[in-house]
Amino acid sequence: MSHHPQATSPGTLARRPRMRSEGHRAPLVSTALAGMLLVTLTGSGTVLGASPREDVIPDLVPKAELPLAPESEVNVAYAPNVPPASGRTEPAIVEVAFDVVEGVANIDPANSVQYRTWGYRVPGDEQVISGSPGPMIRARVGDVLRFTITNPATNTMPHNVDFHAVTGQGGGAADTSVAPGQTATIEARLLYPGFFMYHCAFGDVPLHISQGMYGGILVDPADPLPQVDHELYMVQSEIYTTGTDTGLVDTDRQAITDEQPNYVVFNGAKGALTEENAPHMQVGERMRIYFINAGLNLDSNFHPIGSHWDVVYQEAALLNPPLRGSQTTLVPAGGGTVVELVGRVPSTIVLVDHALARAFDKGAIGQIVVEGDPDPVIFEATQAAG
Repeated sequence: MSHHPQATSPGTLARRPRMRSEGHRAPLVSTALAGMLLVTLTGSGTVLGASPREDVIPDLVPKAELPLAPESEVNVAYAPNVPPASGRTEPAIVEVAFDVVEGVANIDPANSVQYRTWGYRVPGDEQVISGSPGPMIRARVGDVLRFTITNPATNTMPHNVDFHAVTGQGGGAADTSVAPGQTATIEARLLYPGFFMYHCAFGDVPLHISQGMYGGILVDPADPLPQVDHELYMVQSEIYTTGTDTGLVDTDRQAITDEQPNYVVFNGAKGALTEENAPHMQVGERMRIYFINAGLNLDSNFHPIGSHWDVVYQEAALLNPPLRGSQTTLVPAGGGTVVELVGRVPSTIVLVDHALARAFDKGAIGQIVVEGDPDPVIFEATQAAG
């Protein structure tokens, strides 16, 4: 059913190091390095302490035996919202449908700057006129994603979707390519848990992404992450415009090639996560952020001013144990991360790309408002300036 939103190459044998001639001592190899060099006779490399490579793919239930996800399950949500976890313990067929939207976004509301965008929305949702970022999709590892895309006849360009979570030609791009007036459907098994980017990959791919055709898909692991108090969907992106004056601005295609954006923003526009749009939490609560760097070109240096990443799942690869206590995490273009922070004292945590010209000059700023009682054990001002 259509679930609507709420408000590796095979291993190779390691080459034996050539020993020096007699009379020279071979260099000692640490236990850890020796472990990294162990291989099986079949040619499949194995690291001590790690599971065999084949083990990370779940047992795949035949599609004919899979039920549809329950009607009550919500699989898509618009930013900054996150669809709730399914609670399922078995795989299912998850049906998701998108319409392509060619519209206009207010990318700098304070200065009334508008920009023509291409994006994705839930079918029939006429209130969404931008579709950038696209809705967040949530499913479970081992699920089959049955994805349908429709490009309304009123649009002017062909579009498609390349899912970084999908194993298949172009991440599904070739088989989801739709001209105006067309609809296409794919079925794709979700093999790896993590938080993955999706984007349009038709024609001039840099242009299609730069104009807003991107989003994120969360594939929950079989053993889900621990519950948290709040979840947030964030996408960083770059906007390449012919200017920054009030009114409707166009795309500067040469600036895309030159990697010189006028705007670097969170969730499609300056101010999308600040002031009245900032999420709130209480002291003692934990927030998990699912973050995609859509690029097109720049890496993100994701940092919470006035706090720390208590947990970082690097590259949003949820099969791996997280880092703890990080200050800034690097997210490459086309990549993601899953991070958590704890509200320890009342404050406004400022989320930035710590290449700070992008934050203060181009818009990559968000806020999280932490409310509650002060804790002088953690922080207090002991003398006023003067």
